[in-house]
Amino acid sequence: MFLFESLDDKFRASVGAFILNKQRTAVLTFERIGHKGSRQLPQGGVKIYELPVNGVYRELFEETGLKESDLVLLGEYPEWITFELPEKFRSKKHGRGQTQKFFFFEFIGDELKIDLQKVRDEEFSEYYWVDPVEIVNKTVDFRKPIYKKLIKFFEKNFKKN
Repeated sequence: MFLFESLDDKFRASVGAFILNKQRTAVLTFERIGHKGSRQLPQGGVKIYELPVNGVYRELFEETGLKESDLVLLGEYPEWITFELPEKFRSKKHGRGQTQKFFFFEFIGDELKIDLQKVRDEEFSEYYWVDPVEIVNKTVDFRKPIYKKLIKFFEKNFKKN
């Protein structure tokens, strides 16, 4: 069994999802409640003893209502990506930042089932399908380097020609 207590006592271990449409031309992004115009990919903390891939499916369901049956796992980013939060965003829960394992999916579900008001964790107010490059322009500065890495990996490995 994979024991996953923490990678560092100052950074929270988490997972993230890069969800593509069937044509792989757009990525599913979410607007956080109270942060109009700012977008992000779904993400969340990994629990002790939880495999990262299981954590990403749990987080997706809790935050977006998406189920494993709505997605096809395409692959994962080959390494953990770590970022440091600006001091004003640090907390006991998130520490100095996060170290994240990202997974790439193709969405095969029914978009009408995405109901952000009926999910357990009400974090997002809206969702949008956008060109992958656009998410970099619509996210907070500390996420931009991560999203640039993910986009480059997507273009090399999963983009349909």
